[in-house]
Amino acid sequence: MHDQQFKIRRTTLFIALILWTMSINLACEDSKKTEEKELKTDCERQRRPIIFIHGFLAAGDTWNRQIRRLLASGSCAEDIKVFDWNTLDMSADHSADLDQVVEQMLSDSSFEQIDLVGHSAGGGVAYTYLAQNEYSSKVNHYVHIGSFANEEPAGPEAEIPTLNLWSRDDLVVDSADIPGATNVELMGLDHYAIATSLESFNQITEFLYDAEALDVDPLSESESNTQKLIQVSGRVLSLGENQPLAQGSIEVWKVDEVGQRVDLIDTLESDLNGNFTISTLETNSYYEWVPNLNDPSAPKVRYFTPILQQNQFYLYLRTFPGEGSLASILVRQLPQTESQTSLVLFNAHRAFLTDQDDLTLDGDPILNQEVASAEDTAIALFIFDINEDGETDGRLPLFEGFPFLSAVDYPIQSQETGSLNINYNGLELNVPKVASKDATIVVIFP
Repeated sequence: MHDQQFKIRRTTLFIALILWTMSINLACEDSKKTEEKELKTDCERQRRPIIFIHGFLAAGDTWNRQIRRLLASGSCAEDIKVFDWNTLDMSADHSADLDQVVEQMLSDSSFEQIDLVGHSAGGGVAYTYLAQNEYSSKVNHYVHIGSFANEEPAGPEAEIPTLNLWSRDDLVVDSADIPGATNVELMGLDHYAIATSLESFNQITEFLYDAEALDVDPLSESESNTQKLIQVSGRVLSLGENQPLAQGSIEVWKVDEVGQRVDLIDTLESDLNGNFTISTLETNSYYEWVPNLNDPSAPKVRYFTPILQQNQFYLYLRTFPGEGSLASILVRQLPQTESQTSLVLFNAHRAFLTDQDDLTLDGDPILNQEVASAEDTAIALFIFDINEDGETDGRLPLFEGFPFLSAVDYPIQSQETGSLNINYNGLELNVPKVASKDATIVVIFP
């Protein structure tokens, strides 16, 4: 068995302490079939099916950009899946759940093998799966991204061709070359960008399909001139645990330029795996997404997205888990008051970096070295009045013990008809200043 210790700085001891103190025993997920509803494209199914595995505190939307590039370059939607697993139970063997997805893919395909891609802690999930003879024969090629540097390629006898993508600028995982693998060091990419960038996409498709590199990113080409309606598919899952909201309702609202509701476009119903699809959204419009949880006592979340110009296949809406979950410790830090607004900014494709990004709220700069350094690799910013004193000098050590998450002390006074302006590197949108007791506002940058 390979050494599969996943090395995340500042995290393992802290999480272990919380787990021991609270005596939390997180159960492995019962089933993860992940039958996403994706756009069916007219294409020839000439590429092996591919399954993507995300990392710690992440979910399938990590792969949104790479999957959109695959579809634009000739892959068929039917042959692409993601595996959503309970990342708060990393010590468990998730191989049986992963194999259900593999078997489903093979039964729907003429191929006898699939390709597998694992990022970060997902690399540990993949190596564990591939170390077992009953599973390894089902995988043709494996891509290891921003994960631990193992001693040899994947497979019981290290026989599976393995591509290892890593970066010295990834300050979360101690990656390096893997002897016997195809090793590619990518420069200047953080822990998430190494999984979501065009550079890594070109390396993946060359390794798997001997495809030529794309000089122009298809995601940078606006479809607004030819496409008036777009399709958005995704899932509703709990933060960290990735438990689906089964047969729940999701309100989709059209909002105006200042983030206020204009019209209820549709009320969707998620399937047993939390999947949803809507095909009637207009380009050049703003939308709000509101999952209605089956538990009326659960915290309510209202999601907002910038203008979407292209189809989205993995828009994930994360719900806040209930009591007894490790993630609930974080959620309880958010205020539940009449006077304050709680805001979360989530970046699905790379970290917020103070030396690289410009992020303002109502014109006030938000990023600094304490919340958005390269070492933090923060993809989610929890923004609220930490000390409830109207000042911006508070800190929350609890968040500092978790990777990928940062708390920002910035008081936002709630207003019944007021709006908060958010500007992220020139991408601008407005959201309502709702009372935190009524809902948390989450903005997703896909």
